[in-house]
Amino acid sequence: MNYIGVDLGTTNCKACLYDENGTVLAKSASPQRLITENGSAEQDANGWFEGVKRCIKALAAKNVAAIGISTQGISFVPVDRDGNPLCNAVTWLDTRAHAETERLREVFGEKVIYEKTGKPLNAAYTLPKLLWLQAHRPDLYRRADQFLLPLDYLNLKLTGRAVTDRSMASGTMLYHLAARDWDADLTEFSGIAREQLPEIGTAGTRVGTLLPNAARELDLPETVTVILGGQDQKLAALGAGIAEGVCTVSLGTATAVSKLNPPHGSGCPLFDFDDGRVFAEASIPTTGAAIAWLSGVLRVGYGEMDALAAKSPSGANGVRFGVDFTVGGGVSGLTLNTSSGDLVRALYEGIAREIKDKIAQMGGAERLRVFGGGANSAVLLRVISEVTQIDLRAARTAETAALGAAILAKKGAGIC
Repeated sequence: MNYIGVDLGTTNCKACLYDENGTVLAKSASPQRLITENGSAEQDANGWFEGVKRCIKALAAKNVAAIGISTQGISFVPVDRDGNPLCNAVTWLDTRAHAETERLREVFGEKVIYEKTGKPLNAAYTLPKLLWLQAHRPDLYRRADQFLLPLDYLNLKLTGRAVTDRSMASGTMLYHLAARDWDADLTEFSGIAREQLPEIGTAGTRVGTLLPNAARELDLPETVTVILGGQDQKLAALGAGIAEGVCTVSLGTATAVSKLNPPHGSGCPLFDFDDGRVFAEASIPTTGAAIAWLSGVLRVGYGEMDALAAKSPSGANGVRFGVDFTVGGGVSGLTLNTSSGDLVRALYEGIAREIKDKIAQMGGAERLRVFGGGANSAVLLRVISEVTQIDLRAARTAETAALGAAILAKKGAGIC
């Protein structure tokens, strides 16, 4: 039997068809449109489902036992009783809820919020966005039958059940990590009834079989089972090989460093994960973005940057690069002898130092598994290995989130 892993990201939806040995038989992709204006960042939730349908149909899949789904987290869409969106979905990139975040700080305090939810107070999370919707679009808020995350919205469309997993639920700032359920204080404060939130399940368990209409649109039998997936960063880490003692590093526009069961007091954002393990995730905001910036300044491509960096020694001849451009990156140690290679090497070393610091914050690691666009740079990977002094390997596939979803599909279908 074969199985499908779907990865609904912010700008693209992807799907892969795998056989029982994990060999990729087919791939497909479909773009997702982001609507931005004055701090808002929205998407048509209908486009989520249409993208998934296009991708799965394009696989022309046969002998499919199960589907697993990875999606962007934090985003949500209000729906009516029939599961139809009442407006655009508010995505994780939306930054309008600053006043609502401050209100949560005043009422609960940052310490209580973190102890309950594992989240630092930030307007990116779902709860402040829900409060924003309540304050600015009260009629729409009152009309909503449910507020659904991308994963449970897709599960509803495919199977008729709005079920989310714990990694998605715990990204909302409405989920109590210790109780492993929606938090009563926060839901009461926000005026959200429990039945307005999705059912919570465990990743890798059965959601249901395809509805007749969904099966027809996907060109699949109604007997295909949908297995509960999770949030994309978590499933990408699963696909990359996260395990006890193994940190994963996602090298994209930003970098995410992830570890299971960090020591108490790490201060990192925490998520519930599959069978009760805690998933810690630390972000470095502008790593790939900083590389892209320097590429533009030097007017060289990424391959040329690697060649330049390889010519500079460890320590970049004293040049140091601060890589967080959100607070103002900086370069120090410049001399009249500084070369362009020193600048690139210093940037790579700056990224590596940030990764090393995040790993230390999480209690260290025995091995690193790296994925994302930056994993294509052998020089960057070598620098990270040298700076962290930790065994490092790149993931065997670029589609790690789809692979993670497929691993869960295979597990839930009882194939392994």
